[in-house]
Amino acid sequence: MKSHLPLNKLLLILALSPVQISFADDIQAGKFYEEALQSYRNQNNAEAIIQLKNALQQNQNYVAAHILLGEIYLKQKSLSEAEVQINLANQLGADRSLTVKPLAQLYLYQIKYNQLIKEIEPSNFGRELRPALHIFRGHAYLQLNLLSEALNEYEIAAQIDANQIDAVIGKANTLLRRGDMEGASQAAEKAMQMQPENAGAWFVKGSIKHAKFEMDEALKDYDKALELQSDHLDALVARAGILMDLKQDERAKQDLEFLRKTYQFEPKAAYLHSVLLQRMGQTEAAVKELEAAADILASVKPEYLSAHGPTLMLSGLVNYGLQRLDIAADYLRQYVKQYPEQSGPYKLLAAILLSKHEPEQVIDLLRPVQLRNPNDHRLLFLLGSAYMQVGKHDMANSLLDKASAINTGGENIHSEIGLNRLSMGQEQPAITELEAGFKDNPGNTQAGIPLVALYISRGESEKALRVAKAMHDKSSKNLTLLNLLGTAQVSAQQLQQARRSFENAVEIDPDFITAHLNLSKLDVAEKKLDQARKRLEALNQKIPNNVPILLELATVEQAAGRYDTANTWLENARKLDQKSLQVLLSLVNLKLKMGRPSEALAVAQAAELIDKNDIEVMDALAKSYLATNSREKALGVFIRMTEQARFNVKQLYKAARYQIEFGDNFEAIKTLKKAVLADENHIPSQIALVEMELNYGKPVFALSRAENLLKQYPKRAFPHQLLGDIAAHEQNISSANSHYQAAFDLEPNVNSLMKLYDSLKKTSQEDKAFSLLDQWVKKHPKDSAPMAALADELLNVGKFNDAEKYYEILLKQFPEEPRFLNNLAYIYLNTGNEKALSYAEQAQKLAPDQASTNDTLGWILVKKGQAEQGLHYLRNAHSRSSQDPEIRYHIAVALEKLQRKEEAKQELKDILKSDAPFNGVGQAKTLLQKLSQ
Repeated sequence: MKSHLPLNKLLLILALSPVQISFADDIQAGKFYEEALQSYRNQNNAEAIIQLKNALQQNQNYVAAHILLGEIYLKQKSLSEAEVQINLANQLGADRSLTVKPLAQLYLYQIKYNQLIKEIEPSNFGRELRPALHIFRGHAYLQLNLLSEALNEYEIAAQIDANQIDAVIGKANTLLRRGDMEGASQAAEKAMQMQPENAGAWFVKGSIKHAKFEMDEALKDYDKALELQSDHLDALVARAGILMDLKQDERAKQDLEFLRKTYQFEPKAAYLHSVLLQRMGQTEAAVKELEAAADILASVKPEYLSAHGPTLMLSGLVNYGLQRLDIAADYLRQYVKQYPEQSGPYKLLAAILLSKHEPEQVIDLLRPVQLRNPNDHRLLFLLGSAYMQVGKHDMANSLLDKASAINTGGENIHSEIGLNRLSMGQEQPAITELEAGFKDNPGNTQAGIPLVALYISRGESEKALRVAKAMHDKSSKNLTLLNLLGTAQVSAQQLQQARRSFENAVEIDPDFITAHLNLSKLDVAEKKLDQARKRLEALNQKIPNNVPILLELATVEQAAGRYDTANTWLENARKLDQKSLQVLLSLVNLKLKMGRPSEALAVAQAAELIDKNDIEVMDALAKSYLATNSREKALGVFIRMTEQARFNVKQLYKAARYQIEFGDNFEAIKTLKKAVLADENHIPSQIALVEMELNYGKPVFALSRAENLLKQYPKRAFPHQLLGDIAAHEQNISSANSHYQAAFDLEPNVNSLMKLYDSLKKTSQEDKAFSLLDQWVKKHPKDSAPMAALADELLNVGKFNDAEKYYEILLKQFPEEPRFLNNLAYIYLNTGNEKALSYAEQAQKLAPDQASTNDTLGWILVKKGQAEQGLHYLRNAHSRSSQDPEIRYHIAVALEKLQRKEEAKQELKDILKSDAPFNGVGQAKTLLQKLSQ
């Protein structure tokens, strides 16, 4: 019931808390949930779904309802709906032990095997959950063909619980995949002895016969498996495959149509169906199924693909269009082996491989093709680019020179190479090539224009100005170059000269919009907002429906703080050009500023459809997902951001902080290593990498990095703090204390104080820790974090009056801080203060996703005779902290008061069998005795 979250986390929770619903709606939601629970237990899922949706209409943040709805959807194979509900439950703070099993099953269905292995660690959960989680991991390893790892997971599951038949079946399947027929048969026989009517056991029996080419016998076993479980996925796929091999197409079609209806997410079913439809002459339907397969495809049998060349090529093209480059490359490799005479697929495959930075493969692929097509400009350029990437510059130049000579466009090859390298993120090599191209021809705008942009982005204003002036001198009437000169002058802080350049451009062509817009930007930079607005409004009247003008108008209105007007301009611009990334990204940022995260996300997703690899699009998408609490989707964006950020340390660090915040620790370490490699003097990345290596990576690396940081920064506190963290992690408490003390002595701030305080507590130096806090609070009465820790200390030892004094001081500073309200409610409950209920209600409304606030409010309501209302909040508390026996005791009391005695008795039996201590254990035993009479 007491809340002890760190102040900074609670303040963050407070900042992110959604708009609250009314108390009455909350209670109604609880009633709907209890009715849904009864329907679910009576196997009436349709009615349960209706009641759960009713509950969520009353309270969209009802975690228990999201969890149960996710489980029901998963059973119905409605994966997208299940994923939404499970993710929402987790985002709202559900206890992961309640969602981890459905999440693991979801990952298996979605073919997210690596994600399952990475995210689901059985040791993080209680013993009762571990066998099932090891089995899920075993299934994932098996699908990845990591057979030793799969066997290990199944063995661990069986060691924890010998009655786990799924572990035995998994072992049989793995041994069969390994080719150990005898071992697989023994395991299958054991499974049959354990549960002779288990569909999985019959399936694995059929699989063994299938592997021995005993098709008729295998079919019988698959039939039996499906008789016992009509939707057994693996048995359905296997039987359909045999039926196709046996040319029993109509029967195979029945299985495949059932599969496609029941398991819409299963790629093997979609692919097999496409093959069957193609064989039956239903080409259009086959193509549709192939498109569906390409959308969900992860692994298919190569023999099916190799038998259908046209559909193989289509798979490559569809996946390339979807930017699933690895899959597209695999399909195209197979296609060019079958059809080596066609050069088009080779060029597409080579372009994919170059974008993946695999030049050696491109060279091996294209050399024989180029010999057959010696005058193909594109082949020459791709092959030359590959040689350039591997450092064979003579060969590269020869091919690129030939490509340049053949190309009728007359483009400069240095410029093309430079632009090619720039597209691959190789900024400095790109500059070298562009400089060479510009040196050969000072009027070469193909090299000069991107060169100016690069110089400006790198802060090399004088270089940008030199190149821009050289191009302008060659063509003084060229408006584009005159405008570029003005831009370079702005970069060099030559604002008067820049204004003259833009005004000259406007004099030459009064309709030259870009120059007008740049004049407006100068007005904004000089705080002349009215002048900018008048300029743009006049331009908009003269040239209506122009997107850049509308964008600049929105910029001016945002600068003036007129967000609604800015939004109107941007929405108008979007209507004119729905594919403008600049418009969409501006809209995302504005809507986030306006507190409209759902609208921002919709716009960001529209931008992603246009260019999912644009770093700014990904940043906008990530911010939008964060604003809407879509954790799992944000994690995927973060990984893409790190890939596209290349070696931009600021972008890498930003992505890493996102990953850390949302628990994607493995990827965060990779990102931070890349950031440190990019700039070893970036202290935030260094600190974060040490912390992550210590807690989630390799502590020995953390120690080495921290020691190096101490050598670099001997007078700073942070290296000592890091070394203290490492010592504490290694249980070297005395060393941790020394480092924390050194950090505190060097920089006596709240951060170093709290590190030292926690360390003293761990070494049982409670008096010294208490004194440290007490002295600091007396000298710094406005520092809330130490005062909150001091109040917690007093509360824990039962000094309610002293704790109450500090909490009330803190509550004046933070009147809507749920931690202080909740703990005061707890104190008032124990001291008989009538304000207990009102404080508990306030705390729960401010922090509805905390177990402590829901438990406190629910228990107070139960104690006041409002058991039905209290049960709703206690369910919420349990959804977030399912292992807390005190919460379950409170639920049992509420159920008993509602005359649901059997349910109450079961709750009490479950919590008392573990012998875990909790506040109220004596009363729980007494109540169980009473209910058992």
